[in-house]
Amino acid sequence: MTSAAGAPSMVEGEFVLTPEDFRHIAHTLHSYAGIALGEGKAALVYSRLAKRLRVLGLRSFREYCQLIDGVEGVDERQLMTAALTTNVTRFYREPHHFDHLRDQVMPRLAARARAGGRVRLWSAACSNGQEPYSMALTVLQTLPEAADLDVRILATDIDPNMVAQGHDGTYSEEALEPAPVTLWRKYFDRADRGQWTAGAQLKRL
Repeated sequence: MTSAAGAPSMVEGEFVLTPEDFRHIAHTLHSYAGIALGEGKAALVYSRLAKRLRVLGLRSFREYCQLIDGVEGVDERQLMTAALTTNVTRFYREPHHFDHLRDQVMPRLAARARAGGRVRLWSAACSNGQEPYSMALTVLQTLPEAADLDVRILATDIDPNMVAQGHDGTYSEEALEPAPVTLWRKYFDRADRGQWTAGAQLKRL
């Protein structure tokens, strides 16, 4: 398949994605979110954004590029970024990181907090909150009174929908299984239909 200008599509499918279209999308994503896309990601870009073209009633990626360039494309740039971001997360992902936090980092930070000092931890690319809540459980394991001290965890993500899910803090029991059962049952409250919601101490962090 080729475009009206004769450029071949990088991916076979319903819409033409020319190398120029791909470079345009990649440049926009990098400018907007600092994410770099190599040409090997053309199939991913096509599969994720073809859905947006259908929703918007667009006929080509060229039209999509024109949309995200304009003033009216502000919201779509955010939706494009969310569509192209892979949200891979789970509780206690990379367990050795949390072992290190508990055994090597928290003793020093706990002493600082108990002495009246300020402690701040940051979970970048937090997705739907499972990793920052894992951090919070680890903090509370070492410092049970953390929520009453000047200890806070900042959780950020490029996808506002993921941040909203994390703020809600509701997960299935299956999702919580990688976390130590004695911890999550202590700090999560039972909700409806097998769901559990982060309790007050977790959310205060």
